[in-house]
Amino acid sequence: MSKKCKSCQMEIDSKAKKCPHCQTDQRNWFRRHLILTGILVLFIIGMVGAIGGSGSKNSSQSTTSDNQNSNQPTSNGSNEVKATPTPEKISARDLADDFDNNAVAAKDKWMDKLIEFSDQISNITDSGISFSNVASKQFSMTQISCRVQDKQQLLPLKNGQTVTVRGIVGNQTIGVIEVKNCEVVK
Repeated sequence: MSKKCKSCQMEIDSKAKKCPHCQTDQRNWFRRHLILTGILVLFIIGMVGAIGGSGSKNSSQSTTSDNQNSNQPTSNGSNEVKATPTPEKISARDLADDFDNNAVAAKDKWMDKLIEFSDQISNITDSGISFSNVASKQFSMTQISCRVQDKQQLLPLKNGQTVTVRGIVGNQTIGVIEVKNCEVVK
């Protein structure tokens, strides 16, 4: 059996890897670039795995959110009531002391929990409000940083003012306890 060369169009053996006349490689792109082909295959498998893994996670989350949303008022005007999560009220000092005493245990106890606390503002920035000197230890550098979503809530505030905030506890990084999705309650 024979075939024509991709380059010079001469008749060559169908199993030839190179043309004997012009030395053009007759293999397809994937055969010529085995390392890139391997990387491409691994990349595709990783993407499929990531999509498949997040898909099953998202489907369970959507089922949970569907169940939670079933209590929301519907567009047809029914009188169903939406369940609002109640924040756990804690003092800023207690939260900071928990993280100062054992950050691993505090993270296990507080991570992703909705909390509400009051304290004196030490700094207001574009990203939110900071509370310093909140721990009871004399030389503790622990701070709480509240990431405020609605920047309009920051406009009337002043450093030194005591406010109540509500948000979700995140990680502690270099002594700063992150509280996400904060809102100023009063």
